[in-house]
Amino acid sequence: MTQKNAGAQEPDATVDDDSYYTGGVVTEFKLVRVLNLQLTGQGHRDDDIADLTGISEMFQLRYLKIASDVCIKLPNNVLQYLGTLDITDARFAPVPWDVNFPRLLHLHLSLPVQRDLLDWVDRIGSPSLMSLGTLNYLQELHLTISSLSTFKHVVKNMEALGSLLGGHDNLKSIAVAHASPVKNTAASKTNILWDCMEPPPLLQRFEFSPHISCIFSQVPSWVGKLGNLCILKIAVRELMMNSVNILRGLPALTALSLYVETAPDDNIIFDKAGFSVLKYFKFTFMRGIAWVKFEADAMPNLWKLKLVFKAIPPMDHPQWRTYGHGTALINIDYMPGLREIFTKFGGTAADLEYVTRIGIASNHPSNPIIDVQLVDSGSYVDESTETEITSTHEILEEKPDVIIKSGSGNTSLGR
Repeated sequence: MTQKNAGAQEPDATVDDDSYYTGGVVTEFKLVRVLNLQLTGQGHRDDDIADLTGISEMFQLRYLKIASDVCIKLPNNVLQYLGTLDITDARFAPVPWDVNFPRLLHLHLSLPVQRDLLDWVDRIGSPSLMSLGTLNYLQELHLTISSLSTFKHVVKNMEALGSLLGGHDNLKSIAVAHASPVKNTAASKTNILWDCMEPPPLLQRFEFSPHISCIFSQVPSWVGKLGNLCILKIAVRELMMNSVNILRGLPALTALSLYVETAPDDNIIFDKAGFSVLKYFKFTFMRGIAWVKFEADAMPNLWKLKLVFKAIPPMDHPQWRTYGHGTALINIDYMPGLREIFTKFGGTAADLEYVTRIGIASNHPSNPIIDVQLVDSGSYVDESTETEITSTHEILEEKPDVIIKSGSGNTSLGR
């Protein structure tokens, strides 16, 4: 065990020795305020439990992070001053939600495969997680869902999460991530039924991984109430014009990642209305092609534009037959703030070659040259994955994906 002093006011400790499986040893450091536990199960049985209930005696503890490949048991007594609890990289027995976390502001939690949030709600007979553990002051919630979770468990977790979020007065950041770089293996997706939810009024960040087995049918109407929302990442089954109107009405939105499962047949047009402070826009179609147009002076402060078609249809698909040659699939008029335009097309090699021949993008000469990337995904239904986004800065500095071909300034694709 190592102990590091961050000054007299903020003692902290890191435990990385598996001999500290009992809380009694940990409590030798009762004045520690920052505790990072790293436990390994090497040499122990799979059903062993690391009993950390003794942590409840660390009355000054402000920050607790636990990484463990053995099951951990947390205390069910008051952690009066705890502000951050991070057990993203750990297996644990049911979290004692009846514990009192009166000052907890940041909660990072990895949902076990065999348990879910709704189980904890049912266990104590409460309809709302916000009555559990007095989490009323929580400002940040980050949930990680295992790639091994069944379809049923994911659906139940979304039901419980909706109960947790509804009307919470202090939540500012919500992120639901996928634990694996591979998408969830569930065969189908179900709609997230949060249409009647009253959203947290102070919400600034809402990120929902497109790779779990749940999806919004469209942009929920309550999103339009989020006047403080700066970062939005959301996947929808279809994109309606009403959804675009909801998004353009968000006055603080600076970073938007919008995933659409099936490309619409109608044109998608972005005019000068709304999106006045947007700096980053990633627009992804999981399947199919769509006609997208950005009119002159749309999104006046946009720095980075990414248009992704993950799985274009075969060249003999009806979508291509309705596409008129000489009419660009992507039209970008003059956008004064643009610094980078990026497009990516995924599909079979033959279909990608077809894309390069027909000339599908029209770009104003004063805009940056379009960077075009073609990715051989092997089949029409394949969906490659994307890096999870955590902040506006990381969004704007995001590195490009691995590619098989690229082109900048091609006359049929660039300006």
